Amino acid sequence: MKLAKVVGTVVSTIKAPIFEERALLLVDLLEPDGRPGSGYLVAVDTVGAGAGETVLVLDEGSSARQIVGAPYGPLRTVIVGIVDHVDAPTTSASAPPPVAKGTTRRRTPRAT
Repeated sequence: MKLAKVVGTVVSTIKAPIFEERALLLVDLLEPDGRPGSGYLVAVDTVGAGAGETVLVLDEGSSARQIVGAPYGPLRTVIVGIVDHVDAPTTSASAPPPVAKGTTRRRTPRAT
């Protein structure tokens, strides 16, 4: 799943039957901390999302088709949630601290 921001609507008068009666939204991908990411997607809206909202996007074809109840068809991406808040740490607890350029990190011997 990915975080994204709804930036627009895609209008199509001629489309595959799987998209009939479904809203197509243009979303820009986001980083976990809310900064703009790289790329965009066109997703089927299943939750009533609107412009400017942060959403949770499922970008896996088989799972997306299960959500809309259509086992076959050219569907890959669906919006599955509207995000109220993301509580992401600023640094990963498992990542080692940064090392100044030109220095080396000492390894701690493992207990056996």
